[in-house]
Amino acid sequence: MTEALRYERGSDGEDANEAARGEVLADDRTRGDLSLLRFLVEQEVLRCRNSEGLGEQAALAGFLLAEHRQPEDVWLHHAIKRANFDAGCMYDAEHVFAAGVRATLDHVRASDHPDRDEVLEFLTGYSFDEDDIEEWFEQRRDWFAE
Repeated sequence: MTEALRYERGSDGEDANEAARGEVLADDRTRGDLSLLRFLVEQEVLRCRNSEGLGEQAALAGFLLAEHRQPEDVWLHHAIKRANFDAGCMYDAEHVFAAGVRATLDHVRASDHPDRDEVLEFLTGYSFDEDDIEEWFEQRRDWFAE
């Protein structure tokens, strides 16, 4: 199934499988499938790197992943944020802190991930606290519910 969901740049420059990923993201069962969400976010990162903008699917995939609040997903959230200029502006920094401010910082500091220093610099450029992240989640849930 995942082959049909992979980012594939078509001859017209568009992503040939974008619609298929959109259908999967619209299915409520996807919300609970963390490995599938991670895969979908990876594909949206590739799409964003090869296009302009963020796109509704990347925004939704990123938010659904953020709802799992796993510190190890900081790398995927940061990858979306830096995928292109528009994504950097439109993908909320709060996604990168989704696991919580302290948990995210601790995870990145303890990591040997190749992007560790870049992500740590990004994270320390913000002064969010746990209440800010909770408020962001509430606002985003309302936004995606519409």
